[in-house]
Amino acid sequence: MLKNLPENLKNLEELAYNLWWSWSRPAQRLWRKIDPGKWEEHRNPVKILKEVPEERLEELSKDDDFVSLYELTLERFKDYMEKEDTWFNVNYPEWNEKIVYMCMEYGLTKALPIYSGGLGILAGDHLKSASDLGLPLIAIGLLYKHGYFSQQIDKNGKQVEIFPDYNPEDLPMKPLKDERGNQVIIEVPLGDATVKARAFEVRVGRVSLYLLDTDFEENEEQHRKICDYLYNPEPDVRLSQEILLGIGGMKLLKALNVRPGVIHLNEGHPAFSSLERIKSYMEEGFSFTEALEIVRQTTVFTTHTPVPAGHDRFPFDFLERKLSKFFEGFGESNTLMNLGKDETGSFNMTYLALRTSSFTNGVSKLHADVSRRMFKNVWQGVPVEEIPIEGITNGVHMRTWVHHEMRKLYDRYLGKVWREHTDLEGIWYGIDRIPDEEVWEAHLKAKKRFIDYIRESIERRNKRLGIDESAPDIDENSLIIGFARRFATYKRAVLLLSDLERLKKILNNPERPVYIVYAGKAHPEDDAGKEFLRRVYEVSQMPEFKNKIIVLENYDIGMARFMVAGVDVWLNNPRRPMEASGTSGMKAAANGVLNASVYDGWWVEGYNGRNGWVIGDESVLPETEADDPKDAEALYDLLENEIIPTYYGNREKWIFMMKESIKSVAPRFSTTRMLKEYTEKFYIRGLVNGEWLGKKENAKKLGAWKEKILHNWSRVSIERIVLEDTKSVEITVRLGELTPEEVIVELLIGRGESMEDLEVWKAIQIRKYRKEEDTYVYTYVNGVLGHLGSPGWFYAVRVVPYHPRIPIKFLPEIPVVWRKVLG
Repeated sequence: MLKNLPENLKNLEELAYNLWWSWSRPAQRLWRKIDPGKWEEHRNPVKILKEVPEERLEELSKDDDFVSLYELTLERFKDYMEKEDTWFNVNYPEWNEKIVYMCMEYGLTKALPIYSGGLGILAGDHLKSASDLGLPLIAIGLLYKHGYFSQQIDKNGKQVEIFPDYNPEDLPMKPLKDERGNQVIIEVPLGDATVKARAFEVRVGRVSLYLLDTDFEENEEQHRKICDYLYNPEPDVRLSQEILLGIGGMKLLKALNVRPGVIHLNEGHPAFSSLERIKSYMEEGFSFTEALEIVRQTTVFTTHTPVPAGHDRFPFDFLERKLSKFFEGFGESNTLMNLGKDETGSFNMTYLALRTSSFTNGVSKLHADVSRRMFKNVWQGVPVEEIPIEGITNGVHMRTWVHHEMRKLYDRYLGKVWREHTDLEGIWYGIDRIPDEEVWEAHLKAKKRFIDYIRESIERRNKRLGIDESAPDIDENSLIIGFARRFATYKRAVLLLSDLERLKKILNNPERPVYIVYAGKAHPEDDAGKEFLRRVYEVSQMPEFKNKIIVLENYDIGMARFMVAGVDVWLNNPRRPMEASGTSGMKAAANGVLNASVYDGWWVEGYNGRNGWVIGDESVLPETEADDPKDAEALYDLLENEIIPTYYGNREKWIFMMKESIKSVAPRFSTTRMLKEYTEKFYIRGLVNGEWLGKKENAKKLGAWKEKILHNWSRVSIERIVLEDTKSVEITVRLGELTPEEVIVELLIGRGESMEDLEVWKAIQIRKYRKEEDTYVYTYVNGVLGHLGSPGWFYAVRVVPYHPRIPIKFLPEIPVVWRKVLG
């Protein structure tokens, strides 16, 4: 329990339990003043208030400076929370239905360790910007007793995983209470048992994040351990976590009397929510077809990885046992289960999400293209480029990630308007008004703080291991290169170590010293990733690289905030196209740090030739291990011929590139832009669909149309195609009991050898038709058939179902009927 607070500081508790402080500079100064040591160690206001002596609080209550800072912080917090003219309220005043965001992990602050990497950090930034913009959004996740893990590196470079035992009472969250003051507890069917989950609430500005937890006395021991670890490698536990998140998340909404307007699945892990929703609608009297359309038209799905292992699969019989109680007394379990069936016969969480979502996106333009190719089997007869997966590129929450030294510059020269309108590119042109020396001075201050962090981190590790060595003495004017990310093998942490003789010359030039700082965790089950980490550490201990290559342990949000602002170059060299987006480079760029990256992920859109460098070619072709030597050579050439000479020989150009980096990246790759894009492309459309389908008669009408399509589709065929000349074509189509108003007939023209790989040039809807007995003859007259028969050109006719209330052109369960036009 928190101590009794002095009357004039009574709102410290409210401030402590809202993560608004994680992006408020005055609030952070406030907590630091209470206990600087504990703030630096934990960054957790709740823990500070629990442990600070009452005498200290009494002393602060009489400290005029502290009280003034407290009042200023409280005033800004109240202004923020009570602001009515938010972007969403101004632009969409008619909507207040809840957008429900679901994710396996959330990286909001070091004080709430329920994240592992990029997916969680992105989710955390999503919530922060949703709060800033005033979206009516709530989020659902799981509370992990031991988090992901804390990383230590032993004397041999081996990763040691430490699993802290976090006490919920020490975390910045509170039990979620019902109207009678009791903690909300839900019941989730799991196997042949019923598992109870209690709910906690994390306040993220105006947004609430609800976390489910099974570790309490009302559950059996095996069920108490479901949320022990994030991404538990045991299939049984992993599946239990995903059932708890998806099905349990929906049961929590019912307990709170929240009928969601839109569900946003951030990755496939929460996709069981779709099964729960479909089943619930069917129990209300809707047919499966009707329920599927209601769910699909109000669901958004974001896929985050092109790595096959990132898409969870489970054997069908295994899943059936885990869902036996869920489906008890329910007659259509097989129908629902088939929504997740993939081409291998497994139950695939990503396939379930794809088949139950009308709004699907990858996290960059390139990743959307990669995803279309990965999941082309879900849509039969559809050219890859037309598969309905959009690209909404990730962003970062700028107020969290911009270093306070850079923030002061932006406030002074751009005005504080940049904080709320980060996505307005015109604001950022003001970067050019900042004198070069002020940009450089702010950057050096951020570097000094990071260098201090390096020293403190290494000294702590040396003391723990009994190593009698001094930490590296780095001059802030030296070139520092940062590489910090998960130690997954495709990210190629060892690429820079390919030629140690060449690297030795690069790093040890006394006229132009270079330092490389590595940080990152390998998954506990990823032995290959651990070996990469061990190899990096091994090289860092060689005499020629000692204190030139530096390995930091336990990379987390706290370290990242220092690092993305405290290096000069942010290195990113994955094997293309495995980096779906990446966001660390965006954070670095917003602080004036220059990216040197393979042409992959977000950098395909972010690079403009003046704001950093591309390693190798500006190609989007996939790479294999055979390309590693070529990319290593390109990286060495870039360092020797571009990066190091520019840093040491042309400071004016370097600062020009820093400014270019800031103004080209900050507005386009912020979560402000990203959230607006999700809102305009997906959320509002989903809310409109939900409102229309909320009227039962509309859902029944749409379901009747869909049943008619499904019943007749096997009888739809293209009987004959007659070419009169190169300017006209007649197409005879058999529709069964369907009418021309219920389908679209198109002439498809493109380049390619097959329908799947067709590069579509035009898809022309043919509207003119006449009825002949039991067929319809469609006539198209135009001069676009001139390429018919030419090498490389592909002409086809296709038929797809049509209803004005269906938001996507192609439905997974209805294959496109098509026929090639022969010359």
